[in-house]
Amino acid sequence: MRVQKVNEHTIRIFISLTELSDRDITMADLFQRSAKTEQLFWELIAQAREEVEFNLDQPFWIQATVASNDEFVITIMKQEEQHEASNKEKAARKSTKGRVTELVYVFADFEDVLAAVGRLPEFNQLRSGLFLFEKEYYLVLNRMGTGKKRLLAEAILDEYGEIVATTGVFLSEHGKIIIPIKAVQTLNAAFKKTL
Repeated sequence: MRVQKVNEHTIRIFISLTELSDRDITMADLFQRSAKTEQLFWELIAQAREEVEFNLDQPFWIQATVASNDEFVITIMKQEEQHEASNKEKAARKSTKGRVTELVYVFADFEDVLAAVGRLPEFNQLRSGLFLFEKEYYLVLNRMGTGKKRLLAEAILDEYGEIVATTGVFLSEHGKIIIPIKAVQTLNAAFKKTL
């Protein structure tokens, strides 16, 4: 495991699938927010506190992506500085070999998904997919950019769902694909957009 401090409000923790396996944690465990993964998360935070002096003393959000075949990246960002940090994140992404940052939200039912996507602002390059896994709906979003529109979108998504530390890759392999591409656009076209 290694910890990279992006700025005062954001860190990235790189952990290999082998390291997860050594701790008897599977990708499915990470996905289901189990007691084991909660313990792992706080161990990672403790390591980050020691190595890069990162104190998690305010609300935060977590984002997870697969960096390579054997490495998982967990990004932790303090919420209050999300706007400022997102601009820095954009700059930092230039050094990550073009990897796309994605957000994944879980919803208890389909009605919540419809309500959320119906209120989202429009993004020119938005990529989105909808998946079903263990009776919950997962919306995967890419290319939301930065700035006020993204913050508004995240606030709307938080109102109806919950951000989770999983990836579209995991969902496509272990879940049921409902709408593989342009999920937001498809849902809004099929079900009248509500404001």
